[in-house]
Amino acid sequence: MPASRCPSSTTRDEPSFTAVVKSSGFTAVVKVTGVGRLEDFRERLRWIMVRDADAEAYTEHHAEGVLEYRFEPKLGIPFPAFAQASADFPELRVEAQWTRDGIAGRAVIESGRLVERSP
Repeated sequence: MPASRCPSSTTRDEPSFTAVVKSSGFTAVVKVTGVGRLEDFRERLRWIMVRDADAEAYTEHHAEGVLEYRFEPKLGIPFPAFAQASADFPELRVEAQWTRDGIAGRAVIESGRLVERSP
């Protein structure tokens, strides 16, 4: 599968929130699931992210029925891009989990709206 954009890369493996352990102090994994047009969502998100001058590097790790994006952000998780893409695909669920300086957080976006959030 081709890379999404430099310096991002794409691999096919089993997605897992626990697999991301980095020393940068801020890591995040965003999973997109649901019965729907995952490939179309992927292309829409890629289109949005490529046009964002402040977008940070990420890697894609997709498996059957799941899109997974991994970040080590310096500025933050690109929630606006995920929300914008999610609005076009209301049948899909976007779930982000992160750890920043040892504090874990979680957010869920559906139909372009934040529906759950913990610290």
